[in-house]
Amino acid sequence: MLMTPARLPMEVVSRRLPGGATAIVRADPLLGFVAVNVWHSTGSIHDPAGRSGLAHLVEHVLSDHGEGAAGSPHASGSIQATTAHECTNYLETGPAEALPELLSRAAERIRRGRAGVTPAGLDRERAVVREEIRQREESGRFGSGLRRSLRLLFGADHPLGRPPLGDPEEIAQITPADVDEFIERHYGSARLVMSIVGSVHPEHAMELAAKCLGGLPAGLRPETRVLSGPESGGYRREDVQEGERSGMLRYTFALPAMGERLSAAGEVAMAALAGASWSVLGADLSDCYRLLGSAAQHGRCGSGPSLGLVKLIAPTGVDLCELEEAVTARLADLARTGPREDVLAAAKAKRGKERLAVLGGARTCAEELCREQAWSGDPAGVIGRLDALRAVTVDQIAEIAAGPLARPAVVAFHTDSLGNSTWIA
Repeated sequence: MLMTPARLPMEVVSRRLPGGATAIVRADPLLGFVAVNVWHSTGSIHDPAGRSGLAHLVEHVLSDHGEGAAGSPHASGSIQATTAHECTNYLETGPAEALPELLSRAAERIRRGRAGVTPAGLDRERAVVREEIRQREESGRFGSGLRRSLRLLFGADHPLGRPPLGDPEEIAQITPADVDEFIERHYGSARLVMSIVGSVHPEHAMELAAKCLGGLPAGLRPETRVLSGPESGGYRREDVQEGERSGMLRYTFALPAMGERLSAAGEVAMAALAGASWSVLGADLSDCYRLLGSAAQHGRCGSGPSLGLVKLIAPTGVDLCELEEAVTARLADLARTGPREDVLAAAKAKRGKERLAVLGGARTCAEELCREQAWSGDPAGVIGRLDALRAVTVDQIAEIAAGPLARPAVVAFHTDSLGNSTWIA
């Protein structure tokens, strides 16, 4: 007898508020606190030419606009802010009784930001952003792999061809006028989605949200912007020596955008590639090349290609060219035959478990509801995406392997005992 998959209850209330903002409430009386996520439909893809990092710098300016730096505590909670390619998020948490203050602060952040930034305030946040980039690009930590991979895959002039953090040289050229214009255009109620998850009554939370967000300037309405994929197909690669004590191959793939036919297959394919002994690049490859670690990630995007990231770390002495040839052969086999059924089942279970973990946490669920509202107009659509993962087939994975996985950007980080510095001092 066929069994119907268990469905996660996702009772949410969503409403378009006067002024254009959308509010979403998921009540959980047992939670004991409340999480408020404010999603602005603007990110690094909206950075003007020559001003890469502007959206990221604005995030810091607004987070620190009389409130303290991103991630800092408040008397009634804490705030964390992030900038991605297509969005900027401000997440605040606190006790349930602090909800009016959390909502008020979200609106006040926009109002103060529209009042303008001083040169001294901009210089302060510019220094913070520059230090963040420096730390992420340090050898032995995150390294320059993402920056190099995106540039290699999409090209430096493509909106997805640079990390959301930005380029330090271009950030140095950003003026207060640039910040003010960006906030004026992109920070308004028309581009704002707010989610409230926790110990709240839905109608009361909606009333508070309408009161706090009412009167905000509308700003520009979100544009329907569909970014193209890489201009040319084929295999792109770059060799790097950057002070690493171990070798590393970093693969980046342009996968289907969320909502496209094979978007779920792209997610499952990344789960199947690496990070587990049963994966396509699993235990036997690790044993053969004495790999120190492997990992795969899927970065979802709704307005352009999603990103697939695979990282293989090898000890000194391993020939990265041989390892790369072995990976190419594995991917070619995957394109011909697809994954084994047990590998596909494990990959679907892994990706589904990751999604359920996101929905099970108040903070991560709050962001996910905003994302789904911005992408599909239906926050409860997160359940449909879980069903789509379960329905992925062997043939769909083979199609992904024959397409995007055959056209990667590969950055080979060779060991360098001299400790060459990274791109930013």
